[in-house]
Amino acid sequence: HVKAPHSPNTFQPSLSATPAHPVSRQQSHAEAMSTETLPSDPAPEAVGRLQGFQFNMGHQETDRVVDELEIILKQVRQSAGDAWMSADSAMKMMCNNLGYEDEGEFEDALKTSFGEFLKALPHIEAKIQDDGSNADGKLVFRFKPMPPASQRKMFIKKFVVATREDLWRVCHKAPSAVLELPDIEFEIGADAKRKIDSIYNHIGSAVYNLSMHVSTLGKQLSNDHKEKIGETVQQLNALLDVEKPFTILLHDRTGISEIVPEEGVETSYGGEAEEDPMETEDRKAQEMLDAMGELDAIGEDEGDGEEGGGEEEKKDEGDKGAGDQNKVTMLEVD
Repeated sequence: HVKAPHSPNTFQPSLSATPAHPVSRQQSHAEAMSTETLPSDPAPEAVGRLQGFQFNMGHQETDRVVDELEIILKQVRQSAGDAWMSADSAMKMMCNNLGYEDEGEFEDALKTSFGEFLKALPHIEAKIQDDGSNADGKLVFRFKPMPPASQRKMFIKKFVVATREDLWRVCHKAPSAVLELPDIEFEIGADAKRKIDSIYNHIGSAVYNLSMHVSTLGKQLSNDHKEKIGETVQQLNALLDVEKPFTILLHDRTGISEIVPEEGVETSYGGEAEEDPMETEDRKAQEMLDAMGELDAIGEDEGDGEEGGGEEEKKDEGDKGAGDQNKVTMLEVD
């Protein structure tokens, strides 16, 4: 497959049914990319295909929220395993960490309640707690438990985008996954970061990154290179217009990516899946904790041995002292 050149992913898409149009930012690069066209916005005014998944939010801000949420959940996971976390507590932490004045301002930015936001994320599971704890009756959430890699399979998910509505399917692209567009021999590579967004915004992000690549390097690129990038951008924009059906292939060696809803998605499975980066991180952290536990156990055993040896030594010294005392006594008697 031909992978078009692009800069590191500086543009983060949003969870949005009516996002800020990513391609509109290309207008300032018109001279460098004279062949590009601007697709019309296919976002429906009404509800999208995935109920509740219609947040009108800035691209980079959505990414910040998802990143911060994952940081918090990783901390919970490392300290308490698969324990559930209160949505209210998480929202307070996120408001503080992200600089929001209060929960109201935070949810205004989301354009929905935090609870609805959580329920729309495919890698999160949420429920109303019913265990009689302090969180009873409140919304709680956690990372959706994954089967171990040994129980998962590598796969390629195939989906044909036939209508504009299909562009608003949600694509959960795992850190190691690759999103391929075979019709134009283009792929969005793995970037070691989870991406959860509509198909439209995944492609729009690629358009933006390619344009930023040209804008940043400028005169360092040859005219031929600029023209080829311009042609690629034009092809991507044509896909966003859905002038004709096109195919997307989601390659995932870790077996955790998703396209939601799954209706019309074909999945071809391969061999045993590889570990997700988060799984590798958790495993290494657990191995470190186990090693530290073993060292502590060895230290305690050695301490017990030294303590026992000390008592025996004191006993020997006591016996010796008693013998000496007897000698003295005997000499005195003599």
